[in-house]
Amino acid sequence: MGSFRYFCHSIMKKLIATALISFCSMVSIAQITVSFPMERQVFQRTGFNHTTNFQGDGVIQIAGNFESEYDSIMAMVEPRVVGQGTATSWQKIHTRNGKPYFKGSLSAKGGWYKLYVQSWNNGAITDTDTVQRVGIGEVFAIAGQSNAQGGDEAVAGPVALDDRVIAINYDNDTTTFNKLAIGFSKIDDDSSSIGSFHYVPWNWARLGDILADSLNVPILFYGTAHGGTSVIWWKQAALGEPLTGAPSYVREEIGAPYQALKVVLNFYISLTGLRAIIWHQGETDRFITPGNYRDNLNAIITESRTDSENASLAWLVCRVSYTGGQTYNGPWEGQNLVIDGDPNVFAGPDTDVLTSGTGHRETVQNVHFNYPGLFEFSRLLEIQINSTFLQNSTPCTAEEFMDVNFSCTPSNSPYTLSLTSALTSPNHKYAWSNRDNTDLEARGKSHSANYEFINYPPADYLRLNWEFDSTSSIMVGAGRYALNVIKPTSEKILFSPIIDLTSLTLPTNPSFTASATQVRPGDTLTLTGSNCNGTYLWSTTETGSSLLLTPASTASYTLACKTLHCQSNSTAPTEVVVSSCFSNPLSLTGNVNGTEAPYQSQQTIQSTQMVNQPSGNIQYTAVKSVLLNPGFKAENGALFQASISDCP
Repeated sequence: MGSFRYFCHSIMKKLIATALISFCSMVSIAQITVSFPMERQVFQRTGFNHTTNFQGDGVIQIAGNFESEYDSIMAMVEPRVVGQGTATSWQKIHTRNGKPYFKGSLSAKGGWYKLYVQSWNNGAITDTDTVQRVGIGEVFAIAGQSNAQGGDEAVAGPVALDDRVIAINYDNDTTTFNKLAIGFSKIDDDSSSIGSFHYVPWNWARLGDILADSLNVPILFYGTAHGGTSVIWWKQAALGEPLTGAPSYVREEIGAPYQALKVVLNFYISLTGLRAIIWHQGETDRFITPGNYRDNLNAIITESRTDSENASLAWLVCRVSYTGGQTYNGPWEGQNLVIDGDPNVFAGPDTDVLTSGTGHRETVQNVHFNYPGLFEFSRLLEIQINSTFLQNSTPCTAEEFMDVNFSCTPSNSPYTLSLTSALTSPNHKYAWSNRDNTDLEARGKSHSANYEFINYPPADYLRLNWEFDSTSSIMVGAGRYALNVIKPTSEKILFSPIIDLTSLTLPTNPSFTASATQVRPGDTLTLTGSNCNGTYLWSTTETGSSLLLTPASTASYTLACKTLHCQSNSTAPTEVVVSSCFSNPLSLTGNVNGTEAPYQSQQTIQSTQMVNQPSGNIQYTAVKSVLLNPGFKAENGALFQASISDCP
């Protein structure tokens, strides 16, 4: 960013259904930074109705950091393309609460948006940040074997033409969440991954184009299918059982083939939500009985609902058995048994109708879809999704970011800084991040039946290393931190916002002087602070290096120094007495132009004051003497009185 960043916008009211938004401001540095949502992140919407053409409501989870004080955060969205969503009004999503980050949520209709986030302080906009592309739409996870993951015959599949077709362009077969990158990309290259496990677009970019066009919302895919796998191995991996007869490319030691789906259900859907799992598998299980297939798939579905904490998680199960030019009854009938036996399992297309004879399969193994087959597979899926599936399935939505408590406790030196999870339980597991993964640590690796693929997260992805600490509370210094909490049973992960303390400034210890230690009622007093590298915070709650006040009664004053996230100890109190009776001798100068409180001394008074007409009015009282020195004058019409007496 250059030394200045300009935003030129002016806000106009909605005209019919279109909001035209713009605003003007100039700031020297970015004072707020939105960390979530990330560019191209898609949030699962909550509903859909074909009859009313209702796009569905959704919630965008927002979090970020700040470099200067604010009192509130506002947000709004406007469609990137007219007709691809509904603009919102500005909504307050957060009020300053002392934490070193902000978070909130914005409700909107399904659509593809530009997100604006503003900070406000004392009634004025202090900064604006934008996310250029963020969506509320449909999120699917793909599971099964090679005709879901992508075949081995060098058919990568078409890329997405619609800007709203999204995936994680990173795949990894790892069992540790520490290596998982967070980010979102358009599926715009035939080598684009569909994380967490797919290495080519296959048919999914094409399906995304069709759905984005028909539903008019963005589409996000998670790829978790594993080539050359049996429903039995999926079930065994899901339940943590030894795999029976699995080949070496199905890496049992890392939880394959179920692990990639578990990664999505435990890790990613907390950030985006999920509509359903699309299941396309059966080619390997030619000779399985229908009942055995049903039991294994039902066990996988049950485990997926535990992992996602969604007892009604929807599955769209395709009817699949075609292998080597033949179809088989066992898997096909088993899939129907699962569909018929669970109200939250829906019928996907029957892809056995796509054969080499219809021109939809490659002719080497006569198993995988060829290029025309990918298009036809996508068309059949779209028909099933757009029939009654969306109206009858219940999606799960993204989780709110969990809070982290920040403590900056001043002591002699240094300050004690800590972050503590607001979600504490002896059964939870904690993982803190204080740095990014290196290239070596972030390197992704995935497998099909015959190939191994290496990839790295794109430059704008988060690649957080979660190995800094595993307790609920940590000591910190300047740096960038984040927390995830793994819940018991499901092992689902909840995320904190990014906590950016890289510019953390600790406050200095201030001091101050008072213009007087005693004043009469009605007199003014000046307190002058020094040695504060932040905001001067007086015990009166006022701010500023100098404080002018008219105390009504005797009081003590203190001063603290506050930087953005920390506050120093207060100074020792200084008492200022409010009384006309002074214990020390008084030497008075200046003008008396109105009625003033009397001067009283338990010693002596000397004065060169001018008591001016017509309203000057003053009394002197001293125990020992009152001396009117040359220069003293009480004009005609003014009131002056002097006496020798004691004062209380």
